[in-house]
Amino acid sequence: MTLRHLPETRNLAVDCLTAIDNEEEIGRLPNLKLLNFGVFELDRPDFLRTIELRHLAQLSLGENRKRNFDLSPLADCELLDSLFIQGHSKGIDGLEGVPRLRTLTLSGYAKKHALNFVNGISTLKELKLILGGRADLDDLSSKSIEILQIIRVQGLTTMGDLSRLPALSALRIDDQIQLKQVDLNGASLKRLALFNCKSLAELPGLDTQDQLREFLASRVALDLDGLRDREWPSATRSVRLFSGKNKWNDDAAARLTARNLNESSDLWL
Repeated sequence: MTLRHLPETRNLAVDCLTAIDNEEEIGRLPNLKLLNFGVFELDRPDFLRTIELRHLAQLSLGENRKRNFDLSPLADCELLDSLFIQGHSKGIDGLEGVPRLRTLTLSGYAKKHALNFVNGISTLKELKLILGGRADLDDLSSKSIEILQIIRVQGLTTMGDLSRLPALSALRIDDQIQLKQVDLNGASLKRLALFNCKSLAELPGLDTQDQLREFLASRVALDLDGLRDREWPSATRSVRLFSGKNKWNDDAAARLTARNLNESSDLWL
């Protein structure tokens, strides 16, 4: 009820909580632009229908115990640019109607739910999949996605044919212990980062990535000596390689620096 005294609120976080009362007060804030919401015991499938969604620019929906929010009202988000969803999936096809959505993060998205709705979000530029599980990404395609991050998705064994993501220019893959190769033949990347993929031993198509500007590999089964010494494309400005040995890492960094492959880059770090 404190919100009744804060009618001008534009940025609200009601997050990391077990329970709340009077949640309908959130829907009475006429100027709300950014909302982070995560209340674990809230059993309110229609919660999003109580909010004025048309003015939201950013929305984060944390997990609740039942993961039962109906997401279909999100189709009314006329200005929504960034969306984070943890665990919820009911009505997620409604995102196809969001006209300005550019960044989508799905955390804990169950493998039994398809990703084919993503292709209907024509404005989407960045997709991040965190946790959850699935064996492949074959049902994921998009003509607009430029940045894809796959982080700790349990059971993933293949990235599949990347040609189904023709606009993809930046790819990050983290903590995929069953992934043995990433076929780059269908991609045209500018940034590639691989972290803690201990079975990843092959990158077919790496030789075709003549636009690759930044490359990072850490704790992988790739031939790091070969990557250190290979002839990188003229477009490449940053190569960062990390094994389990500090001496090797320091030597590799020195050699790459001598070849002017040390341009500063965050690569999502």
